[in-house]
Amino acid sequence: MSRNPFPDGRGSRAVLIGAGAFRDPELPDIPAVRTNLEDLHQVLTHPVHGLLAAEHCQVLADPADQAAVGIALTAAVREAEDLLLVYYCGHGVLDDTGVLHFALTGTDAEQVGFSAVHVDLVKRMVGSARAKARVLLLDCCFSGQAVTVMSRRKSLALVQLDLTGTYTLTSTPATALSHAPLGARNTAFTGALLDALRTPGPLTLDQIHHHIDRELTGRGLPRPQRRSVGAAGHLTLTRGPVKPPPPSVPAPVRPRKKPPSARARTGRALLAMLPLALLQGSTHVSEVPDSFLDATHVVAGVWEDEGNRNNEAASGFNEDVTRKLLDLAGFEGGVTFTKIARAEAISSLERRSVDIAGTLGITQARERQVDFVGPLASSRLGVLVRRGETGIKNISDLSGRRVCSIYGSITSDELTKVVRSVRVPKSGLGDCLAALLAMKVDAIAGDRLTLAGMELADQQRITFIEGIRFGQRFSTGFAMAKGDHDACERLRTALQNYVFSEDWRNRFSERLPSKQDLLEAQPTMEEINEKSCRAGGAD
Repeated sequence: MSRNPFPDGRGSRAVLIGAGAFRDPELPDIPAVRTNLEDLHQVLTHPVHGLLAAEHCQVLADPADQAAVGIALTAAVREAEDLLLVYYCGHGVLDDTGVLHFALTGTDAEQVGFSAVHVDLVKRMVGSARAKARVLLLDCCFSGQAVTVMSRRKSLALVQLDLTGTYTLTSTPATALSHAPLGARNTAFTGALLDALRTPGPLTLDQIHHHIDRELTGRGLPRPQRRSVGAAGHLTLTRGPVKPPPPSVPAPVRPRKKPPSARARTGRALLAMLPLALLQGSTHVSEVPDSFLDATHVVAGVWEDEGNRNNEAASGFNEDVTRKLLDLAGFEGGVTFTKIARAEAISSLERRSVDIAGTLGITQARERQVDFVGPLASSRLGVLVRRGETGIKNISDLSGRRVCSIYGSITSDELTKVVRSVRVPKSGLGDCLAALLAMKVDAIAGDRLTLAGMELADQQRITFIEGIRFGQRFSTGFAMAKGDHDACERLRTALQNYVFSEDWRNRFSERLPSKQDLLEAQPTMEEINEKSCRAGGAD
């Protein structure tokens, strides 16, 4: 059995930075920050189970300005050869332009850019290190009640802090008090991290993620979000177990001169992140299930009624994009494609008869049953007819007609909203196409992306009605059973890379009939972050 890779302590350095006491009344104190530093230092420098010698693990408690942080980071970056570990706990704040900063004791909430640590400084310092592994742990507690700002700007913070070659675990607590309650020794996220590091084990980073995920969701807290690049996640930071220190009473919260202003409450974003660099190797821990992306084989569900395969193509569209996504996520095993009915996609995932299914329409009802990675693409609904059909040019021309739609889709509901007395027999794409060619129905309704693919496969007999668009923008993505958050986050990162690649643009350009369709099809980074890996589904 292979062993977990463990960094060489002699060539490793750590800097633990914590800002828990603030001069500006707009920034509430976080008493648990100081004990976070003490406990993490104790675990990492434990004489038997730890990683570092005490002199190689520097602690900066309540640094007053950027210079103190810069000096400590510069020394660690210069000296680290095997592992560089940087930890920060405090407030994550945004300046007026939306750029992320890390608050210090002397940070002025009205002058963030001049008094807090700019995210680019952290990226440059950590990214320039020659260390084989670079580890960045960030636990930034949100100050105030601006939950709506948090949700809108979470992806902005992720993008700003994205570092090539890192493993990223993100926690998004709603308020400082709910995740660092008065009397608690640690903040929620760091407390869960410490608990994982102290388990009999030790645990790999992927396994630490599973541990934190179980603990936070078990307490009703938001689920940590994970990104991974390549085979990240097999590095261990302690040899475990490490006994926790005795409980202590945190320092009292200083009274605030005034409550946070509305501007301050809505001008900051919550961020609690754990980006971690990688080494190779792993050890199985039976109580922590592996991600299906770590298996040697994946079963992917594709539609038995796909109907939009180019006649000259060796594989269908869904097979191609699913294989591309798995490749970008670092999956190196074999893939078996099995045909399933769209109406059975959810049950197939819940039974674990397939690991991933795509592309499936993302709806609120489905999000409550499975996890999605998406959108891969979005489109409005359209209509396909027999070539030579002259009586259907506009949506109103479908009134009273026989229109076929995919069984299990939302098309028929949307169609009846815009056309009166339309008859919509539900079926699969193959059945709809056969019925259309046999003149048993007058048209096929569905999302424009799918219908354009059908026309591409059979241009001699069917044609796409360019002028018909109806319904809201309809998103499709890849679905998987809930519970494998590791795979979901790895696939989310892979999808973000894919949709902004030349390969995605070429593939969809050849299928879509117009520039407007292509513009509507490509999702934004914000949409992928919002719709992917939603813990509880949409309300």
